[in-house]
Amino acid sequence: MIDIPSAFASTYAEARAKFRQAAEAHGLAVARHVHPRAVGAQGEELSVDLALLGDPDARAMLVLLSGMHGVEGFCGSGCQVALLQDDSVVAAIEYSGASVLLCHAVNPYGFSHLRRTNEGNIDLNRNFRDFSRPQVPNVAYASVHPMVVSPTWPPSSANSAAIGSYIAQHGMTRLQAAVSGGQCEFADGLFYAGRAPAWSNMILRDALRHHGKGREQLGWIDFHTGLGPWGHGEKIYSGPDEESMIARARIWYGSDVTTFYVVPPTPATLPVVLSLAAPAFCHHAEVSAAAPG
Repeated sequence: MIDIPSAFASTYAEARAKFRQAAEAHGLAVARHVHPRAVGAQGEELSVDLALLGDPDARAMLVLLSGMHGVEGFCGSGCQVALLQDDSVVAAIEYSGASVLLCHAVNPYGFSHLRRTNEGNIDLNRNFRDFSRPQVPNVAYASVHPMVVSPTWPPSSANSAAIGSYIAQHGMTRLQAAVSGGQCEFADGLFYAGRAPAWSNMILRDALRHHGKGREQLGWIDFHTGLGPWGHGEKIYSGPDEESMIARARIWYGSDVTTFYVVPPTPATLPVVLSLAAPAFCHHAEVSAAAPG
């Protein structure tokens, strides 16, 4: 039996040290990508760390990511470390002939500074889009930005009244959808997608190009937190709106996998998420992605 609580950490630096120690205990090489500019809350170096477990030439690969939304990395890192500490799981992976790519602290700045966003206020899960094309403005967000990003803090009574009036007129679901959809117009706003690929974006794309080449099947689990009952991981399909891919994800991860693509749309509808980038670099692989939260 492994000591699961010991897999979790109280700081980014501690989490990274535990991940590296757990990986190296199995003889795994850890590729460290140090951020060229940003530093941690304690002045520490920040990095995305990658470790590959199992057969490097396997036709099937599972990708496990932590810290996409910075502070949520505490949960994802703990899961990754606990997996590496469980000899029975490691043995099963090696016996299966598949490989597992562990991407630790995708957003190390947010992890260290206890923020959802990165050093540029970018929500990385909205940043994986084609910036070579003009971005469609999020008109719904533009209409609520002055309210949800108050010019004064704490917000004035007038600001709070304006939000209450909007909810009374349009409903909380519409407000949440307007905010969470992602936007590129307001750099100081919520769910800001940025105007170019972020550093973490480029690191992950390079990792996919390198490790995803030649794979026939690609599983994808991006650890998030905050949804569902306390202590429950809500399994959310994360990929294109294709029935065959949604069905395969439910075969892989269970029939309780939910999806953004419902009618009416859920408040958390995401037009651009990281896993949508996977097929671009793993052309011949069947991709089955989930983002438990």
